[in-house]
Amino acid sequence: MTFTSTQDSLILGFTLTLSAVSFIGASLIIVSYVLFPPLRTNSFTLVTLMSLADILVIISYFLGDPTSGTGLCTFQGLLQQFAELSSILWSTIIAWTLYTAVVHRRDTSKMLHKFVVVGFGVPFLLALFPLTTTSYDNTGAWCWITADDVAGQLWRWLIFYGPLWSAIGFNSYSVYIVRKGLKSAFAGADEMPKKYKDLINKLKWYPIILVFCWFWGTVNRLQNAFNPGNEVFWLYFMQAFFRSTQGALNAVAYGAQGSVREEWARWLSDRPRMGWLVEKVRPPMTEAPVAEGEDDLSTDETVL
Repeated sequence: MTFTSTQDSLILGFTLTLSAVSFIGASLIIVSYVLFPPLRTNSFTLVTLMSLADILVIISYFLGDPTSGTGLCTFQGLLQQFAELSSILWSTIIAWTLYTAVVHRRDTSKMLHKFVVVGFGVPFLLALFPLTTTSYDNTGAWCWITADDVAGQLWRWLIFYGPLWSAIGFNSYSVYIVRKGLKSAFAGADEMPKKYKDLINKLKWYPIILVFCWFWGTVNRLQNAFNPGNEVFWLYFMQAFFRSTQGALNAVAYGAQGSVREEWARWLSDRPRMGWLVEKVRPPMTEAPVAEGEDDLSTDETVL
């Protein structure tokens, strides 16, 4: 079943609009990393690599709705599979790193090469598997893994939705343990330091973002599995709408930390014509920036 041109245009229009916002958010993280050396800590490096994956996701969305059976369709499907899973795995790597730093007090700064293998290498390898069964095709409003045969259905759940919900489960567990550990560590203190209060308050958003962005995608793919060939427009629309926000939400949840805002405030203050933005960007005085050379995860701080 294919959608009408009006339905395709509606899905594509919302996808491109929200993806543009996500592109801006992810790009700001990458530009911040390149522009400001003090931000090149272990934790913010991970956030930047996740933003790079989000940029690749957005590029796949910008390819629109290619014709079935074309090389562009296959490329979009492969790129989308690789980049979306990569972004999800980077969120899990960040959750694991935070868990390891806070609970086990272990330094992970020398494990970047291993993280790159997991965050980029594994998704790329998995994205190649559907090529062996010619399973990348137009799936309703964009190209991804087809649901027209058993091989395609297996690939969908084995290399994407299975890892996605496993990541959500692991991230939720890690957040729970870290929040519990921090509360226990400061149980005897008069007051918990603000940076840890902020961490506890914001940690919950890590798994929530994945659920928010991929709940409707999961429902849509379940419908595809149980009723193949009868795609439901509003499910595709909801999937396209919510998944397109992931880059922007990741940028806010993982990258909008005080140290980033402080660096931008300093940069703007050196440019008189942009001086009026300084106070809007500068974090509250209670948020101390990360000093150059200080790795916030290795000192039990966060990637916020």
